[in-house]
Amino acid sequence: MFIFMAVWGNDALSQPYVDPVQVRYTYAFTAQQKNRATPFTHLWAGSDLPIKINKSYLLLSPYFENWQFDSALVLQDGLLPVVKNLTGVKGLVMPVGLMMPLNNPKWSLAINAMIRTNGEQLFLDKTYQIGGAGFLSYEKSKGQKLRLGAYINGDFFGLFVMPLLGADWQMDEKNYFFGLLPGRFTWEHKFSKSIYGGITFRALTNSYRLQAGSFLRLDDNQLSAFIDLYPSKNICFTVEPGYGIMRKFRTGYEKRKYDSYKDWGDGPFIKVSAAYRIRLEEKK
Repeated sequence: MFIFMAVWGNDALSQPYVDPVQVRYTYAFTAQQKNRATPFTHLWAGSDLPIKINKSYLLLSPYFENWQFDSALVLQDGLLPVVKNLTGVKGLVMPVGLMMPLNNPKWSLAINAMIRTNGEQLFLDKTYQIGGAGFLSYEKSKGQKLRLGAYINGDFFGLFVMPLLGADWQMDEKNYFFGLLPGRFTWEHKFSKSIYGGITFRALTNSYRLQAGSFLRLDDNQLSAFIDLYPSKNICFTVEPGYGIMRKFRTGYEKRKYDSYKDWGDGPFIKVSAAYRIRLEEKK
């Protein structure tokens, strides 16, 4: 996945806030090096909608994404068709998650199922994928949870299975660690009531159906620093500069068989986002 494995529903189940509305834009720069980075943009818009059912929570997390790549560096190897000097793919995903307590109050279970359409064009034949994830949470003490689970998705390049290890760990009033590796993990520090900041790691892996019938697999690993600004209680603006490494383009027709391979190139990026955010620790 994105591995961000596009486990966005699981992100919402393993972080100290929920974003009923969020829009995020990433711009990646070229880098002056031997294998210079391919510039790209990534637009993401989605929502986390929690619904309380007795002692459990149902979470709806639909999102849309659109990748656009600089064709001057990508097309020289014939990986993608030209679209007005840019190449791009997009996805529409509908994850549905459920978090429920178990008999032992220290344990809880979260499960997530999702269906998505990924490709140059959406809703066409062979653009659909089905996947899911689940993890167990153990509450060592108040505000300190450990998590263990697995992710599985029917990607176009084959069945993608990955173990998950994470935490939702409040160190003190100002420091929070949360996320599920290898998808995403964050250290968040509270500078003031209206300013938060920290460091985030994301591993992205996903696949998209191309019009020629082949698939494109994208891999990226992003390490970034971020600043969250809250001009009001529930409005959050984020600025997030970072660097991507071990980026790869791969294409093919058959599962587990790649016909072309290209190093995407390591390089810097800037991410900006806006969200309507509900911080869960304020509800405790």
